[in-house]
Amino acid sequence: MIRRLAAFCSLVLFCFGAPLAAQAGANAYAICSNQTYALCASASAFVYQEVSYAKCIIKNGDSISAPPLSYRSGTQIKNICDVNAQGVTNGYMMSTFSLPQEVKKGGSKALYTCPGGSTGAYAQCDGGTCFRSSSGQYFPGVGKLGPDEIICSCPITKNTTSNAPLGYQFIGPYPCQQRAFSVCDQQANNGAIIPVGSPPGAGRVLTEALYGQQYPINECASN
Repeated sequence: MIRRLAAFCSLVLFCFGAPLAAQAGANAYAICSNQTYALCASASAFVYQEVSYAKCIIKNGDSISAPPLSYRSGTQIKNICDVNAQGVTNGYMMSTFSLPQEVKKGGSKALYTCPGGSTGAYAQCDGGTCFRSSSGQYFPGVGKLGPDEIICSCPITKNTTSNAPLGYQFIGPYPCQQRAFSVCDQQANNGAIIPVGSPPGAGRVLTEALYGQQYPINECASN
């Protein structure tokens, strides 16, 4: 049943993602080339005072952000790639997206899709600010960080559409585990641990925009 639903989910998400990709122009994304960045796509986050703090992985290479979070600096228009570049000598970095290797077919993780009507909250880490001083240290709720891990502060997204056909997506363990779907109704109370997530299809659209192609991935849908 899980495999059949996952296959159906894959088709639905492709359809959801296609209109977004078709409407997006060249300025819809910011692609940061050959930068050090924080990858939070498969992370969990600790909630405190209506902000979530995710334990993310420090990566190097190309990544993407959508929307590009542009701002004006004097006469120039800059984006998240510029902010991230400035962080190299100023003790911070930004969270952007690339496809986690472990979610690809044969990996140890999968893309989970919450069922329609899910009421849970998730951390939206694209564009989050991360603190280099946190690497190798202890942080409440997420424990000890390794030298290649970093804490990123991320806004919290709460479900406002209870009649949506699908809930948000997050990355969890593979093979599929039904108990992992318990986070689909997890509320962002003080001290809660919530997953980093995204709207349905967002990861596929960003993957296509960054790499120019899709990759087979592990997927899980609820019974």
